Amino acid sequence: MLLKLLRQLTRAYGYAVFGIYLAAFGIAFLFVFIFPPATLALLFISIFGLLFFNALGFVLRTVERRWNRARLGKGLCPECGAAALSSVVVGAGEMRCGACDARHDAQGTWIKPVVHEPEPVQA
Repeated sequence: MLLKLLRQLTRAYGYAVFGIYLAAFGIAFLFVFIFPPATLALLFISIFGLLFFNALGFVLRTVERRWNRARLGKGLCPECGAAALSSVVVGAGEMRCGACDARHDAQGTWIKPVVHEPEPVQA
């Protein structure tokens, strides 16, 4: 359960940070008219906040990869827990679950599924 929460947080992390910066922009825009020095303070806080958010994202991805690597080492799928892993590309070390079709590389990083565009039908 904790791994699922971490996985969802890692996958939605970029959107969450974008939402935080969008809210900070709205607050800064309002403060331009109310108290202009607060806008400058928010500007500098947001610039240095990028360093913090980048470091936090790195930590989240690293923790998720380590947990995934531990489960992959036991032969279990990190997504569904099934013991139905099969190797897709032997040289790259990419693994695919036979039950849920999730893919991970040898380091434990989740590989986003490729969705192919449907071919247009000619009448």
